[in-house]
Amino acid sequence: MPDTVTAGEDLGVFEEIYREARARIVGLTAGLSAEELGRVVPACPEWTVHQLISHLSGEASDLVNGRMEGAPSQEWTARHVAERADVPADDLLEQWNTSGTAIDRMPRIPYQFAMDAITHEADLRAVLGRERLPEAVWFPTLVWMAPRVVPEATFKTDLGVIGDGPATLEADAFDLWRAFFGRRSRRQMQSWSTSDPSLVDKIPFFPVRSTDLIE
Repeated sequence: MPDTVTAGEDLGVFEEIYREARARIVGLTAGLSAEELGRVVPACPEWTVHQLISHLSGEASDLVNGRMEGAPSQEWTARHVAERADVPADDLLEQWNTSGTAIDRMPRIPYQFAMDAITHEADLRAVLGRERLPEAVWFPTLVWMAPRVVPEATFKTDLGVIGDGPATLEADAFDLWRAFFGRRSRRQMQSWSTSDPSLVDKIPFFPVRSTDLIE
């Protein structure tokens, strides 16, 4: 994700995005069966649904308690999962809500937390067979993010044009948003029409998937 933002830019909207995502995810995952909690998340193939909830609860706890050393490395997220392996999912959600109450009192939170929450919400909705995350949630973040990550591009999507760079890339907006977070394979991204094939390499924050992800 972008490491910097424009000077003076108001990022308060990300606090609302995070708070609302937490509420939706808690509603989505409370009371899941053992089978549902044990499902491997295709978008995060190293994690089950329970482990993904562990990460979300764990990163919130870390933010509240100042345990941010190593964030957002794989080792940092793995610790969230390992420390909560035996904690029931509903307890994890309760702990997340407790941390969330403390986060709500913070004047600002890292915008990456909001991005992470809605990305994982989309992951969870897919594996649990729920409807896709509404575009009103994710599309504004794509509009904010894409020109900062790939300023040389103009992205032509089904929901509108994003950016004003000299190179062009045409893609489904949801697929493009998911690709920024490593949820699309190189083959999928290379299927998009573009005036500059190198743009594909500049999109993902995370390692590119080796297999296609269809959602």
